[in-house]
Amino acid sequence: MDTLKFVFFSAFLSVTLTLVNAEDPYVFNEWKVTYGTMSPLGVPQQVILINDKFPGPVINCTSNNNILVNVFNNLDEPFLLTWNGVQHRKNSWVDGTPATMCPIQPGTNFTYKFQVKDQIGTYYYPTTALHRAAGGIGVLQVHSRPLIPVPFDNPADEFAVVVGDWFKKGHKSMKNLLDGGNSIGRPDGLHINGKSAQVSAPAEPSWTFEAGKIYRFRFCNAGMRTSVNFRFQGHDMKLVELEGSHLMQK
Repeated sequence: MDTLKFVFFSAFLSVTLTLVNAEDPYVFNEWKVTYGTMSPLGVPQQVILINDKFPGPVINCTSNNNILVNVFNNLDEPFLLTWNGVQHRKNSWVDGTPATMCPIQPGTNFTYKFQVKDQIGTYYYPTTALHRAAGGIGVLQVHSRPLIPVPFDNPADEFAVVVGDWFKKGHKSMKNLLDGGNSIGRPDGLHINGKSAQVSAPAEPSWTFEAGKIYRFRFCNAGMRTSVNFRFQGHDMKLVELEGSHLMQK
């Protein structure tokens, strides 16, 4: 009888441990990559869109989440996404670099699966083969888990911002220049979230605020060769996170 009780208890303990060992939450994304026409510098040109957006969709997740991105390549050329800054612990085979995986062929799809293990901060997903010179870029933002305090007040809202230089040549022409041993030259201008950053451009509000409140901006420079400085004239800014680490505040 005692033996039967022991067997039952062992079985019950085994089942209990199995149930407790649950996976971290999943974040699912389905993306369709296509060509489109936009005017980042006021001149219509071909760009690469993700779900008809440039920049592409924001991946909004929390530390330790599992990220799944099912990417359908509707371009006429191979396409490969990389996940800049993500550590890829135990899943480096989907980091998107040509040395570890093949690009997604036209008319096919591939599902990236990775975990942002013990990471926080703001990252961006660029592309290879000069595709980010035409679009195909966006922001991956990783929030701290709710029980972990952060060294700054919670913002009223937050915004993802992709800035970078932009060329009117088109990414295929730029690739041909580099393949021929030539320089791609100087950029034709800068863009902020796919809109011209030129002073002469029509003033269109990108964000709206309420006086007296704090807002968080997540900046990523996805340009090809230009360093970009960003500030709000007449307002104070404080750097709270850099390269996946919170900064000590005075």
